[in-house]
Amino acid sequence: MRKELQVMLQAARLYYEDGLTQQQVADELGVSRPQVSRLLTRARAESIVRITIADPFATFEEVEARLVETFGLREAVVTAGEGLSGEPLRRHIGLAAAEYLRCFLNDGLQVGIGWGHTLHAVVEALSVEQRAGIQVFPLIGSMGQVPASFQVNDLARGLAEAFGGIWQALYAPAFVGEPQARDVLLCHPDMKMVMEAWGSLDMALVGIGYFASQRQFSMFFAEYMDEALLRALEEQKAVGDLCGRFFDIQGMQCIVEPEVIGVSLEQLRALGHVVGIAGGEEKVTAILGALRGGYLNVLITDTVTAQAVLGKHESET
Repeated sequence: MRKELQVMLQAARLYYEDGLTQQQVADELGVSRPQVSRLLTRARAESIVRITIADPFATFEEVEARLVETFGLREAVVTAGEGLSGEPLRRHIGLAAAEYLRCFLNDGLQVGIGWGHTLHAVVEALSVEQRAGIQVFPLIGSMGQVPASFQVNDLARGLAEAFGGIWQALYAPAFVGEPQARDVLLCHPDMKMVMEAWGSLDMALVGIGYFASQRQFSMFFAEYMDEALLRALEEQKAVGDLCGRFFDIQGMQCIVEPEVIGVSLEQLRALGHVVGIAGGEEKVTAILGALRGGYLNVLITDTVTAQAVLGKHESET
């Protein structure tokens, strides 16, 4: 009996965790494909394998209401997050955010977009949507050798094209170390047009970065920010950033970074419709800081993250 259970467990792991086909599992175990099928059926019948479907369109009104009441939001959108992390979780949040945009975007709106893996998932979740003559502006400059998630001009183009709108590129680096070089860039007419739009956007979509990633995973910010600045941010207990602007867990800006070409935290706070889109255990403190700072009016996240944010906030107040 023990041997049969071990074979069943091995088959289940190869099929469900490693993603092998039933034929590949059969070859690995030296059995026939029908035998593998029977093993997998038994594994489910005996609860060795339990399949949970996380519906990204499910609603969680109670936790959404708690987020709205606790942080004074105009709205919260919470999607299923149990058992999810990494890319699958970002896809779920991206689908929920895409559905939110379908409801709110209409002709004539000016929309700003930041960067990040989850915002990339949002754009990826959009196909050819209903026509809406939106105009999209990047909220921060670009960087060189970084993943597609942080190519903000591409994200702006993807969002605009999904709704049949137009977009304006921001041809400037996100970080400029030389003040003189930055001043020259800011005088360019194309730059000025985008930056002037930041103050009157109808909606801003922002990802929420978490500062610990700069040290733990050697993220790209470390390549563009000198060691002294990173140490200063650590000393001021930075937990996250919005478009390269860092803040602590109370939402206080840590350093006014003159080298950043991007929307400021004060500009975000002044807008009436800023949508923060993020999830994951690692981002709880960053999301909490962004909410406490009043930089967001709408939060789109998952159930696990939402409960963790609320729990941490309540434990500290």
